[in-house]
Amino acid sequence: MYSRLFVPILLMIATVVGLRYHLMLESETTNANARYQREAGEVTAHLRKTLQPALAISDRAALDNTLSGALLLNGDLSAARLDYAGGHLEALRSPQAEPQYPRWFVRFSPLARASRTVILDGATLVLDFEPVRALNDVWRSIYQQAVISAINVIVIYTLLGIIILANKRMLARLADATNRFQGGDHDVRLPVQGTLEARMLASTFNNMAQRVQALVHKLQQSQNNLSAQLTRTLLAQKQLQVEKDRIEVTLASIGDAVITTDLHGKIDTINEVAQQLTGWPESRARGMELHQVFVLSNNFGQHSLLKAMKAIYAGGEVVKVGNQNLRNRMGQTCTVEYTANAIRTPQGEVQGSVLVFRDVTERRQLMQQISWQSNHDILTGLPNRTALAQRFEQEVERAREHNYLLAVCLFDLDHFQHVNQTMGQAVGDEILKQVASRLHDFAGQRHYVARLGGDEFVLLLPELSDRAAIEYAMSKLMAALARDYVCSGKAVSMSASVGIAVYTGNDLSADSLLRHADQALYQAKITGRNRHHFFDADLDEQVRTHHNRRTEVRAAVRANELVLYYQPKLDMRKGRIVGMEALLRWNHPLRGIVGPMDFLPIVEHTDVIVDIGEWVLREALRQLQSWRAFDTDWVISVNIAARHFQRHDFVERLKMILAEFPEVPPHMLELEILESSALSDISHVRSIMLDCQALGISFALDDFGTGYSSMSYLKRLPADILKIDQSFVRNMLVDRDDLHLVSAVIGLARSFGLGVIAEGVETIEHGAMLMRLGCDLVQGYGVARPMPADEVLSWVASFDTAKVWQAAASLPPILSLHGTPAGGTSQLALI
Repeated sequence: MYSRLFVPILLMIATVVGLRYHLMLESETTNANARYQREAGEVTAHLRKTLQPALAISDRAALDNTLSGALLLNGDLSAARLDYAGGHLEALRSPQAEPQYPRWFVRFSPLARASRTVILDGATLVLDFEPVRALNDVWRSIYQQAVISAINVIVIYTLLGIIILANKRMLARLADATNRFQGGDHDVRLPVQGTLEARMLASTFNNMAQRVQALVHKLQQSQNNLSAQLTRTLLAQKQLQVEKDRIEVTLASIGDAVITTDLHGKIDTINEVAQQLTGWPESRARGMELHQVFVLSNNFGQHSLLKAMKAIYAGGEVVKVGNQNLRNRMGQTCTVEYTANAIRTPQGEVQGSVLVFRDVTERRQLMQQISWQSNHDILTGLPNRTALAQRFEQEVERAREHNYLLAVCLFDLDHFQHVNQTMGQAVGDEILKQVASRLHDFAGQRHYVARLGGDEFVLLLPELSDRAAIEYAMSKLMAALARDYVCSGKAVSMSASVGIAVYTGNDLSADSLLRHADQALYQAKITGRNRHHFFDADLDEQVRTHHNRRTEVRAAVRANELVLYYQPKLDMRKGRIVGMEALLRWNHPLRGIVGPMDFLPIVEHTDVIVDIGEWVLREALRQLQSWRAFDTDWVISVNIAARHFQRHDFVERLKMILAEFPEVPPHMLELEILESSALSDISHVRSIMLDCQALGISFALDDFGTGYSSMSYLKRLPADILKIDQSFVRNMLVDRDDLHLVSAVIGLARSFGLGVIAEGVETIEHGAMLMRLGCDLVQGYGVARPMPADEVLSWVASFDTAKVWQAAASLPPILSLHGTPAGGTSQLALI
């Protein structure tokens, strides 16, 4: 890189030296010519004075001496000729002055020969001058400066050569160390010595080499650990296989466990298998009650066993029960299935009972786990999407056969993601469990509830008579879900939105009903949350279209079809451009350039708006980085959507984006937010703004005056600039109310110590009136329309501040509008 600098440096030196010597030559030539002409005039005046007395007496000798003496007085005088009544005299310089300059130098220092003719009492005096001495003076000055410049150039290139040699040696050491490092010599290090750059490069390389060496060492250790772990795993698999084979042989060789009792439930006999399963030896178990030895860990199961045995003693039928947990004497449990029956005499009288059971722990656990996990949500225990699909089809078929209503309710927790991110996943999981519990309690045996995933739940309400019954059920359920959730001793508020689709016997599938419920849920979300909404078939096509367009916008972001246009911001009083506002456009492959209002509202409530916002920030900073070579004071404004701005990681993500453009100071970036962006959580928004301002970023409240415009909001939000909405500015010259609003906003900004900029300035008259009201910063079609980035610099170069604005800058400000003519503002004097 330094070598490549030689040519431009040489060209720069040549340009500077050429300009310098051109100016020096003109100056020296001018000075020398002035001396040359002055001295010639002095000699001429001297001869005029001294020759007159001699001419009066025609003293030829005196005349000749005077002419010869003139050659001594002026070194530039080459010949003096005198024609008078007494004859002709000449005085010639011999030898002529020797030029010290080269012949070519005369072309660059045009000092011409001079001749002076003087009439003296009938005599004629002719003086000829040669500028040799003057040219010698000019040449000496130029030559001395040329020698000095040559020495400077030699010194500069010598220093450059030394720098190149030092860098070459430094790079050679770095290349050698890099090759050795790549060859496996991870202990290689560069000596930290030499220039500052060399020391910094050596330190950086050494730190990198040390970290890479540590990573390689860790990788080697990890590889060794993985090899050892793999060996242990293979050995454990072999052992497990042996144990499995042994258990299968054992299970195949044993019989069932058997316990017999009398009519009072006292144990008569217990075989060896039963002794093993219960942990009670026969000597101690005999005479004990059955429920004391055969203990089911589930209270409901134990109660059912006692009830079943009582029925058997009364002559009841055989009881077969599976999937029960048996707790042995040592407190260990196993899964069993049992069959209980009465022991009867040949006459049919009941003498006791027999209980046959077997251990099905492994088989049941495996089957139960597979079956349960395939049909249930692990976190909440509710049926999952698979189980819902089976039950859904059954309920639809039953509703079709019996001609009753079936309501499909799709639940989604409001702002659950925010709770999950701020309070932790553990709290989020606990809330989901409690929501599932409340839904399950409400569903009971009649209804059916399932979890689809995340914070979405589905409730099926079958056998309903009319819509009023659905409304009543929803009111109860919404009240139950709105109660506080207690997590780790803290109460957490949470609400839910519900979308409801009703099956009324029409030809709809379960998937269609669920899709309709999802669309209704979306409507509930966008209309304020914490409410239920019934599916409206008339809105179905609109929702489909909205979804398709949202998909199209998402694809446009991935295809890099978005572009930025820039609208200049003008300081009218100073007559200069102070920055640009970045405005988003979609370069649609078929529709051409599409404005933001045609596609941003579609995605403003999705995370696509976040991706778009980060793309705009990067593109604007990249463009500002290139513009800083033209004007280092430009500030670029970027609009930030509410969903993007209120994300918990907005500041961290913004820091990462700024770090990608280290040449752009953060104070050159201005973020524009709407008033409405702060209303949902003004404390959170204020915190984000303060964090951003700590980085140097400024804020502008966009479209000020169209929203709430509350003094309390303005006081709590640390904004830097208010942007007056273009709807007021556009009509301010014809609408007195709009003019008063604009004046009020300007006064409000001044009172709070904020800057103010007006949008929608379409004419010079708008700008002049704003300047007199106290607003110097404007943007709008009257200044320039938004333009692509490659047109900005050429526009700025040709921009000329309107004379009427310059004239208005000298006028006194308008302090009061109360004297405005009743017919409007068109009669106000602008200039």
